[in-house]
Amino acid sequence: MVDWQSLRDIYGSAGEIPGLLEAAASSTQWEAPVWEDLWQRLYHQGSVAPASYAALPRLAQIASERPDVAIDPSLFLFASIISSIDGPPEIATVRELYATEIADLVPVADHKLDLVSDRADVVYALQTVAALENLSPWQRWLEGPPNEEVELECPSCGDHVYLELVGGELVATIDPDDTTHGRPVQAERPGNLPAPEARLFDLCVSHGHADVAGWLLRLFGRVTCPHCEAEFHTASACA
Repeated sequence: MVDWQSLRDIYGSAGEIPGLLEAAASSTQWEAPVWEDLWQRLYHQGSVAPASYAALPRLAQIASERPDVAIDPSLFLFASIISSIDGPPEIATVRELYATEIADLVPVADHKLDLVSDRADVVYALQTVAALENLSPWQRWLEGPPNEEVELECPSCGDHVYLELVGGELVATIDPDDTTHGRPVQAERPGNLPAPEARLFDLCVSHGHADVAGWLLRLFGRVTCPHCEAEFHTASACA
C-alpha cells in the first residue's frame, strides 16, 4: 500500500492524489479539471516528484482499460513521467521498477497509431511509444514539432538553432521569428536511420501514416548550423 500522506507531489502533500486518480478514471477529456490537476501535480514542465512514480500503476491500469481512446491523458501522463529526467530516482531505476506496466502499455500505445490521423496526434502517439521503449532522445523531443518549432544546440559551437516549419519544410534559423535566410534541413534516407529513428519511421509506414513518415525523414535529417556552418544530425543536438 502507498502511504500517500507521506509522499510529495510537485506542490506539496500527495494526500489528494488517490482521489484525483479515481475521479480521472471516468474522464477521457484532456481539458477536464481533474486531469489538469493531475498534470500539474505529477508532471509540471518536465519535472516529476515521488508521487508521480507512485501513481504509475494506477495510470497504467486506467490506460489499459480503455485502449480505444485515441488521445488518452492517462497514457500520455504515464509516458511523460517515465521519460522525465528531472526528478528522483534515476530513470533507469524507474524503468526497472515499473517494467511490467511499461511492457503492458507498449501494445496499447502502438494501437493508438491506428486511431489517429491528424499529424500532431500521430506525432504525440509516436512520442508515447518512444517513451515506453526508451527511444532516446525522441521520448522527450517529438513534442516540439507539432507546435512547429524545435530548439537545438549546435554540437560544434553551442549556439541555439531553431527548426521551423516553412511551407511544409523544416528550415534551420538563428531567429525563430525570421526564417528568410533559413537553411533547409536535408532529409535522411530510410536505410541510413539509426535504430530509434528507424523504429519510429517504420511505425508510421506500417500504420499508414506515409505523410508523417516522410516528414520524420526531414526531422531526423542533417542540419547546417547558421552560426558556424557545421553539419550535424538533429538527434545529436537534442540528446
